[in-house]
Amino acid sequence: MMDDVDVWLVDSVLPQEVLDELHGYLDEGERERAAGSHPARRREFIAAHGAARVLTGRALGIAPGAVRWRIGRHGKPEVDGVRVSLSRSEGMAMVACTPRRAIGVDLQWIDGGLDVARAAARYYPGDEARHVAECPPPHRPARFTGLLARKEACVKAAGGRLFPGLRLPVRDRGVVHQADGPYRVRDLPAPTGYAAAVALAGEDDYLVREHHWPGQGVAP
Repeated sequence: MMDDVDVWLVDSVLPQEVLDELHGYLDEGERERAAGSHPARRREFIAAHGAARVLTGRALGIAPGAVRWRIGRHGKPEVDGVRVSLSRSEGMAMVACTPRRAIGVDLQWIDGGLDVARAAARYYPGDEARHVAECPPPHRPARFTGLLARKEACVKAAGGRLFPGLRLPVRDRGVVHQADGPYRVRDLPAPTGYAAAVALAGEDDYLVREHHWPGQGVAP
């Protein structure tokens, strides 16, 4: 039977009363991290991590504040009963949940000011660097960032660190092989100016259901 993956797009532009409610679900460590952030980043953090608690709690049938994260390898948050991944970038976030397979989701803002051909030549495998450099300059940032999102999704699913994962070949691959085994990766629809991808452990395919989380009815 094919695995189901639910992916929610979360916008940090939420009414203050919703942000206040989400803040109330955070644990002490999350609140400390939020308090130490720039105001714009604080809203983004509260929206992303609060939504992750709401959606994880919904999957487990418990209140958002009752979700108890534990820190896995390389700092990846984990919880018993469901596999969860969170990514946030420039005011937006994605939360992905699936019942049993390790999962990684990544959302990346496309930085048009970055010299992506140079960055790809330095960090990506040769064929991917050429793939970035050969396209028209206006389209290079999107191509570079699409590959980056795929790499980071795979690395996050494995619970690893991004820097070594930049050399991971992901172009035109449904299955990517890492040291601990295969991961099936796919691109996700993303808002204009962003790229996104999701990866699950194993070679088997999966069904993705996409949602927009508007911050309404935030309690389970």
